Amino acid sequence: MPTTIEKLVLIEKITDRIANRYEAVRVMAKEARRLNSLIIRGAQADADFKPTTAALNRVIDDKVKYEYVEREEMPDEMFTEDEK
Repeated sequence: MPTTIEKLVLIEKITDRIANRYEAVRVMAKEARRLNSLIIRGAQADADFKPTTAALNRVIDDKVKYEYVEREEMPDEMFTEDEK
């Protein structure tokens, strides 16, 4: 079945929301894991629900909030001795 152009997601749609494409992948992956855990815990979802696709659409629709935490703002106990 050929993919129609409407189903293609252009990277520009994603980078409009999150400037760094690699950070966007991390944000989408974390959101997909969150959605999947809701389904595992019993949330209702359609039979054809795909957490990865839903996470992608939520990022594009600006429904996922995230923030950068600078290393200086993180407590020292989050790091191993080698990372300090």
